[in-house]
Amino acid sequence: MSERFVLQGNLTVQDKETGLLWQRAASEDRMVWKDGFAYVDKLNERGFAEYSDWRYPSKDELETLILPEEDRRSGLYIDSLFGSQRNCWTATSAEHHRACYVDFYYGDVYVIEENYANYFVRAVRTE
Repeated sequence: MSERFVLQGNLTVQDKETGLLWQRAASEDRMVWKDGFAYVDKLNERGFAEYSDWRYPSKDELETLILPEEDRRSGLYIDSLFGSQRNCWTATSAEHHRACYVDFYYGDVYVIEENYANYFVRAVRTE
């Protein structure tokens, strides 16, 4: 789509605009919000893509992946390099046991009960 996102091997995507390195494909399985922290811990234990400093992205970090226009190849508001996972949790919690997630189908950030929904997790690290 643009030169902003650069594939680094098969596992990660570099965002030249923010300097963040993203897990290319989000988690294989959907999970409730709190399980995302354990998922990221496991990535670090395994040394995913030869790094051990992955983290659960904040709302503000994940929101930077929302494109202003729908990607024609994926039908989502995220570059098609990232695959087709529609909803991804953020590490950002909200009041009353709620958490923020990004919906790349609608291109916006929402808040939902943290144990109500099962979404994907896409890890991030700072280069």
